[in-house]
Amino acid sequence: MEKLYSNYHTHTFRCGHALENKDEEYVLKAIELGYKNLGFSDHGPFKNIIDPRMRMDFENGFKDYLNSILTLKEKYKDKINIHLGLEIEYIKEKDSFYKELFNNYKIEYLIIGQHMKYDEDGKKLLYFKKDDRINDFINYKNDLIDGINSGYFTYVAHPDLFFNHISKITPEIDKIIEEICLATLKKDIPLEININGEKNNKFNAIKKGNLHYPSSYFFKKANQIGNKFIFGVDAHAPSDFDKIDYDYFTHFLKETGIDENKIIKELKF
Repeated sequence: MEKLYSNYHTHTFRCGHALENKDEEYVLKAIELGYKNLGFSDHGPFKNIIDPRMRMDFENGFKDYLNSILTLKEKYKDKINIHLGLEIEYIKEKDSFYKELFNNYKIEYLIIGQHMKYDEDGKKLLYFKKDDRINDFINYKNDLIDGINSGYFTYVAHPDLFFNHISKITPEIDKIIEEICLATLKKDIPLEININGEKNNKFNAIKKGNLHYPSSYFFKKANQIGNKFIFGVDAHAPSDFDKIDYDYFTHFLKETGIDENKIIKELKF
């Protein structure tokens, strides 16, 4: 695996589960490591929804996020390309909000990261309440594909997130994988190989007897279908840029049969 010089999946303290580092610390670390491009994509807010352990607040955090990233973009324009984005779920009932993000707030790109949805009262509805519940995975897949088809999203974050909640591959799981990959292929957007999943999330899944993401099984099938790919650090602290296991992901690419030229190195907005 070639050394990364771009990352578009970067969080900040505002989401409530990243470390309390200043935004500028991410920029300085990326410059130190020779990055050309750094995209901030903290968990996007929804109006009238407060979920402080998951996403920034629209009223109190979002404006500060916009001002901070745009200020850093200008300050470091001669050293690194900084881009303003969000990672956010697609919720069909809030379709007009995504247009508003682009039109009113200078957002350059959206990453779809489907973790949960909310009902009309703002109550959180988790996809994965219990392990190996096929209906949960189907709901996840359907909402993810609705988002992919909306045309708002530049790429799909951790499309194989549900692998942390399954203990074996079944024909139903195979069908879900195929539908996600075909929908993404049709829209010609990349699937993310999530570096944070390898570093922080797989061990709890394995302890429970489950598989994990990033899944070589998922990405081998995606490669056979013809998808394009992108690496995402999914950084929740500046130090995450130092912790990329290049040897692990070199082996991962060999295992899945993914050629380096299928990996998007740089996005254009």
